[in-house]
Order: sequence, then structure tokens, then C-alpha cells
Amino acid sequence: MNKKFLLLLALILLVNPSSSSAQISVRSQLSHDEVTGPGGSYSGSILIRNDTDEIQQAKLYKTDYSFQADGTNYFGIAGETERSNASWIDLGTSTLLVPPREAVTVSYRVTVPIETPLAGSFWSVIMVEGVPKNSAESLGNTTPDNSLGLVQVTRYGVQVATHIEGTGSAQLEIKDTAFTKSEDGVASLRLDIYNNGDKMVRPDMWVELYDQSGNAVGKRDGLNNRLYPGTSVQQNIKLGKLDAGTYRALVIMDAGSDEVFAAEFNLNIN
Repeated sequence: MNKKFLLLLALILLVNPSSSSAQISVRSQLSHDEVTGPGGSYSGSILIRNDTDEIQQAKLYKTDYSFQADGTNYFGIAGETERSNASWIDLGTSTLLVPPREAVTVSYRVTVPIETPLAGSFWSVIMVEGVPKNSAESLGNTTPDNSLGLVQVTRYGVQVATHIEGTGSAQLEIKDTAFTKSEDGVASLRLDIYNNGDKMVRPDMWVELYDQSGNAVGKRDGLNNRLYPGTSVQQNIKLGKLDAGTYRALVIMDAGSDEVFAAEFNLNIN
């Protein structure tokens, strides 16, 4: 679920009987970034689409968010984590009705506090969740409160990140590695990458391979994952089919702004 962090989550809830879910979708970007300073403010918007022929209800709420290389994702109470900007975000509304086959734009405003020294990146998530018609939260619910059933609920997580202008730095570190080779002979290098700094980055990443004579074998590109402070991701970079021998793998992580990190590994191919 970390890949590209599109955060489309499907939940099964024990609520009033229904076999269908509210058919809403978010048609705008799922990651919003803004650079500003203490005391600054800015606005953003989320486009919510109703893909059905009936009025659909949607609700909006804020959560904190983090993730780790082992695949775990944390959606916590808004404002609970050290670098949460949830308390800076004014949603304006928590529920809305979207007409059939139409889209509604919901605006939000972020106001950065001025009284506290701030540096680096701060973020949280605005959840957009469809409300099934027979759920307890539905404005049109007529089902008895004591009835139970399964309802599928779809929600989208929109990441809202605030970056304090001219401050912060990334500190990227590879903490765990593994070399694997598939049955068809394709070699891969697994890397767990941590951001120990205070600024969010999306580093360009690649591996440069050299044989034991120092000759370049090729370049293998990785993904430019989002890395917030205190988070980590796992990448599996395919190196291809390699002849037996010893290779030097130079891992480059270019976070921009002259922040380039590198690590070197020796690989033995049998």
C-alpha cells in the first residue's frame, strides 16, 4: 500500500444491512504539497465525484498518517503525532451530498501557527469516505438501529503536507538490505530506506552496477517514493540476469537541493 501512496482503502463494517457501497470517488490529486512560512496560510480543494444515478453522501475527517518499510501503515488521531498539521487544517464541512453523475469541490484552508518555531515538513490526511444509505450515519437512513449486516465502505486518503520555507533537511539511510535471485535467474536488491531528517523528500533513486574489473554493467532505476520524516519504505530493484561473479552495487539517492546520499554493496553471483 505504500507504493505511490494513493491510499484507497476498502473497509468492511458491521452496520445496518446493505450489499452495496456509496459510489463516490476523488478525482483530484491525492497528495497536496505547499511551501509557506510560520503565520502563512493557503487553500486547497478536493473534487468528489458521484458515479451513480442516485444522490450519494460523503463524509470528511482528518487523521495522522505514517508508514514503515515492513508494510505497516498508521492512521492515528488527528494532531497526535509530533509533525501533524491536522490542527492547522480547516475543512469547513464534515459531510455533503453529491448529486447524481456530478462532482462537488470541497475547499479547505491551512493556517500555519506563528508563535512556535517550526522547521521542515508537517503533514496529515483528509479522509473522504462514502456513507452507505443504510448506515447509521446516513442522513436518509430508515433502517432500525438494532439491525446488523455487512457494508462495504470505500475511502480515499488525501495527503496534505506543509513545508516550512527555507528550513529542514533530509537524512536518508539504508538500514536493511537483502540480495535475492529468482528461479529464472533475475537478481534483485531489496533496500529498506529511512528518512531520519525533518523534511519530506521524493528522492530519485538508482543502482549503478560494476563488475569485479570496475567495468560498468548498467544502471537500474528505483522508485521515487514519498518519505516523510520518521518514515521508511522498502524498494526491490531488479538487477536483471547477471553472469556469475562479484559485483559492486552503488546505490544513489538524490533528494535534490544538493542532498545526495550513496551506499555501496558487494554482491556475489553464483
